[in-house]
Amino acid sequence: MIISHTHKFIFIKTFKTAGTSIESTLSNYCSGNDIVTPINDYRHNRNEKGEFIHKAMNADEFIGLGLDNLQHVEALVIKDKVSPEVWNNYFKFSISRNPWDRAVSYFYWEKRQDPAIKPKKRFYHHIGVPFDEITLIKKQFYDFIKNSNWPSNDKFYTIGNELCVDYIIRYENLSGDFDFVCKKLGLPVDRLPRLKVGIRKNNYHYSEYYDEETKAIVGERHKNDIRLFGYEFERA
Repeated sequence: MIISHTHKFIFIKTFKTAGTSIESTLSNYCSGNDIVTPINDYRHNRNEKGEFIHKAMNADEFIGLGLDNLQHVEALVIKDKVSPEVWNNYFKFSISRNPWDRAVSYFYWEKRQDPAIKPKKRFYHHIGVPFDEITLIKKQFYDFIKNSNWPSNDKFYTIGNELCVDYIIRYENLSGDFDFVCKKLGLPVDRLPRLKVGIRKNNYHYSEYYDEETKAIVGERHKNDIRLFGYEFERA
């Protein structure tokens, strides 16, 4: 999360939407009494050149709130914390992503240390037995969707189920929408670094992970995203 008094914007970071890349880039234009909440795992704060690029600052007042995750502060918490003048007049923006695609990304992130999502070929696969990797992973995904308390993102850009930010970057148009934000704020248009990548190494389309039940569960949990942004379940 960023509250920039220097450039008069509030960036509200969502889960699994390239938010760390955007936050890290924008943090480099913050100074003075701007607020940038610290990154949770500093191992992910390196660009392709190995440079540290995320700059946290002045986040003590949010640390003092005892929030579970400082990187992802809900819109209502921010609204209650800042003055009405800041909330009403600063440019507020966040990021959305197709919920079915995001659920797969979140699954891989949460299971990144689980060997079950990286099945290896057995000896019999090398003598002609088909290696059906997606079916093996899909079983893990089904259990994750059915039994895990994975979060939605709407609490970061809605209050009372209504949109409360001025602009939504679409993950599907990440570079173009981020360029628009930079121009709106009068900031240099930078190429976004690729942070927290490489977890999901295969190239399966997100639709291949779903059956009708898991598709419906994700749709229900993300009904605000579907209503507000018109997301649909797409086939490869």
